[in-house]
Amino acid sequence: MAPSHPTARSERETKVKSVCAFACTLADRLDNSHDAKLTEDLQAQVCNLPLPAISALIAKQDELENFGTELWNVSTRLRRDLLHTNGKITEESARRNREAGLLRVFSFLLLDSAGSQAVKGRERKNCIRLMKVALKAAKWCVENKEVDNATKVLERAAEYQEILGDEAGGERGEAELGERLRVEYYALRTALAWRSDRLDTAEHMFMKCQQLSRFLTSSLAESVADLLYEIGKDMLSKKEYEAAIRWLERAYDILGDQSPEMLSAEAGELKLSIMQSIVQAYMKLKTPDARTKAWHMLQLLEADHKGKMSISLLRLELLYSEDKVDPEQVYLVLHRMIHFVVLNDRNFKTIMHYVHKLKDQSAATACKALDEVISTRLFREEKEAWIDKAVITRVWITCTSFVVEGTLNQLREFFDDVLRNAKAPLSAHATHAAQTLLWKQVEATSSRGQHKEAEAWCGICLHALFNLAGEINKTKIARKIIMCALARHDYAAARGIFSKMSGPGQEDRMTRYLMYKVALHGNDPAAECLDSVCRQSSKDTSLLYACVIEAQQSGNKREGIAALEKLLEKYSDHAPAGVNLPALLRMTVRLLTSELVKDAVLQKDVFEQICRTFDEASIHAKVSRRRPRNSGREEFNNWEIEWLSKNSYNLAVKYCAEVPPNSLVRLLSACIELIKILKDHHHAQDTADDICLRLMFCHYLLVCTFTTLARAEDSMQDCIQHYVQVAKHGREFRVLGANLIDKLSLSSKADMVAKHLQVVKLELEASLKREQWDDLESLFSECWKYGGPTHYDTLADLVLIIYSSMAKDKVDSKYQTKVLSALQKIINASGKGASFDIVKMSRWIRCLFQLALTYDETVSLKCLDHAIRIASMRKGVTLIQTSPNLPKTPPPTSPASMDLDRPMTDEHVKEPYHYPATELEWLATTAFNHAVDYYVQEKDDKCKLWAEKALMLTEWAEKGSGLRGALIEKYSGLTWEEGG
Repeated sequence: MAPSHPTARSERETKVKSVCAFACTLADRLDNSHDAKLTEDLQAQVCNLPLPAISALIAKQDELENFGTELWNVSTRLRRDLLHTNGKITEESARRNREAGLLRVFSFLLLDSAGSQAVKGRERKNCIRLMKVALKAAKWCVENKEVDNATKVLERAAEYQEILGDEAGGERGEAELGERLRVEYYALRTALAWRSDRLDTAEHMFMKCQQLSRFLTSSLAESVADLLYEIGKDMLSKKEYEAAIRWLERAYDILGDQSPEMLSAEAGELKLSIMQSIVQAYMKLKTPDARTKAWHMLQLLEADHKGKMSISLLRLELLYSEDKVDPEQVYLVLHRMIHFVVLNDRNFKTIMHYVHKLKDQSAATACKALDEVISTRLFREEKEAWIDKAVITRVWITCTSFVVEGTLNQLREFFDDVLRNAKAPLSAHATHAAQTLLWKQVEATSSRGQHKEAEAWCGICLHALFNLAGEINKTKIARKIIMCALARHDYAAARGIFSKMSGPGQEDRMTRYLMYKVALHGNDPAAECLDSVCRQSSKDTSLLYACVIEAQQSGNKREGIAALEKLLEKYSDHAPAGVNLPALLRMTVRLLTSELVKDAVLQKDVFEQICRTFDEASIHAKVSRRRPRNSGREEFNNWEIEWLSKNSYNLAVKYCAEVPPNSLVRLLSACIELIKILKDHHHAQDTADDICLRLMFCHYLLVCTFTTLARAEDSMQDCIQHYVQVAKHGREFRVLGANLIDKLSLSSKADMVAKHLQVVKLELEASLKREQWDDLESLFSECWKYGGPTHYDTLADLVLIIYSSMAKDKVDSKYQTKVLSALQKIINASGKGASFDIVKMSRWIRCLFQLALTYDETVSLKCLDHAIRIASMRKGVTLIQTSPNLPKTPPPTSPASMDLDRPMTDEHVKEPYHYPATELEWLATTAFNHAVDYYVQEKDDKCKLWAEKALMLTEWAEKGSGLRGALIEKYSGLTWEEGG
């Protein structure tokens, strides 16, 4: 057995070294956001802590203390960074949050291992310090349901709280602070037990916490009350209502014991939430005693918050929880809400929701409340949208639940009142909705054979409140009255309705058909009506259009579309004089467009039909311009072609993101052909500019679309062909823009210049894919044609990608040099702005420096000078270029004291506009290494030049990095030849 002790001792020492080694590399691993194993490794290390007390641990005590303090500050910085994510929880932010939390636990356990001897020696100050850290770490674990880690942390904290609970020793201030920490400790133990589903333990820990309640400060009381509220709310969600009431009342009592003026503003909202949850918990118990307590608590709420909307809603919820809902009581609450609540969209929707619910108990009471809303508030607010919704709801209740004798007269009086006070008829949308509801009553009474009542409902539909119904709807209602009169054999009444219809309504084919039926049963000549129907069906183009319109009005637009397509097929090559081919095309496009979107879904087959129609239109337009059928009048005149071009253009722009790219290419190609025809026959300068602008947008969309097709194409041959089209339409866009962009207004010019740059970048991509290196120089020139872009990110990245591809394929160096020149120009231009992204700028400088190092060291030296200049200006120093043999080293700074309440901060985070320290250090290190290469080659002049540049860079690096001192030491160790 004797040999086992050295082995166990060796294992413990190895464990201590392993923990130190892991802690040493942890900060660097945290900077790598793609380290997928970091969370797993942190958890594994936490499981192995705290370290056992051995001599090796005592030797490492200071090192563990430093590691723990440093990593704790890093975790604080990480959590602060997470607060700037605007509350958006993503997979990445969740992972970083867990890393930061586990880092807190790990840091605490390191500090605990390092300070275990001090704790055992009962050093209260050190114990208070470790207790604070433990509680912060445990709080994160509890909030994030890390039960095992929370248990481990609080187990270690238990030792501290025992020491803090010892009344002997310590100053009074320290003793009170210790007791407050113990309160927070027991509160967290309560929360941990709750998270572990051990409510008996939670009760025990709460009792201990309650014993120390005299030490509660206002802020600590709010924190404990919030914790108890979360427990109660969780019990409420689990339908454990008695437990929920117990915890919620504890939270209520803790806040109630505090002086109101000492509580924060948030405490009032917390107390309100607690009381509301108590009411809901009592309400869910559904016992007489619980219901009584719920009403009592509600009365307390109403005493302090009578005007709050949420309190009224809670009363409504209580009313609806009763076995029998009293509609009058519901009405009284709604009455108070109507008169006292600030009316906004949300509150209006809430009131309307409860009016809907009230309808199920009493439709008459619901109408009473709704009439009060309209007359008391809506007329005064003058919100047309609200009035529209309220009127529609009133009609809905009347038509579905409240149809009794006298309903029609009441509804007519209601419409009269609205028309008098609303100052305008209902909107077209509201009119349509109301008439749809009324129309259902028309259909219902008509289907029951109650034709007289159906006529009365039609009369309501034609009320002056619905003046915006539109001619088609008015004609339809009038036709329904004629149909009812026909069913009652009252032909005189039918003729009277017809005489009151508008001229267009009288000439409608269906109206003439109904009057033909009336004429058949009377003394009126039927031939006149019959002739009208026949004439509309066979005479000329307008009559053909009427056939399709009738199909559309019958509710079957597809049949109308099919009829038009048959007409186009029949008359495409030899249309008679009476058939207007452009008009047929226009009607086809209109009908197809109306069917393009169904239930918010784009119909791709309909879009293909539209593309085919515009294809035919472009072909017929070109043929018509070459060989017009009527020498006296052009069939496809400028107006027709402009209509076709504008509509094809509008459809392409509207649905470019939804339709398949091939379909979009087809539509845009037809649009371009139509615009070119129009452009050739337009002479007015202002109109010509507008046409050219549309043509530019078409080419722009085609460039983007062909790029999309090329990127998605698996076949290399087809991909290249798509990029050929990108280059073609890009050139067309730039040629048009050369004559037009400078004529535009400032805002339009800015937009077009941005599109110009986008087109050029896509052309650069096309040249890259096709390996057309000779095109690059002219395209790079186009980037700066209008003063250069305002955002360089994608352009710089694209240039780097092009260079990478060239380097990979070993393209001629002259092309590579042009690419480097372009990148250098981007860097120079981006630095001239009033504000720019220093991080991206530094990355570009590094890339250009590294790429140019093998081709032209002059460019690399300029990069170093550029970086030095920017870094000095960002530090607020005006740089004076000197060439010292050895720059002076600033005096070392004293190490900062460790303060857990004030975490260490990273200068890069604190001052985001400084040149990134890592970039400066990389440039300095690489430049110095290059100097060493020259030193080995015995090129002393170049060695000094590069070394001095490197040392100048380190002057602006982080003071605590130690790089400057290291390079100066190495530089001082170099020896030079005489005269060198």
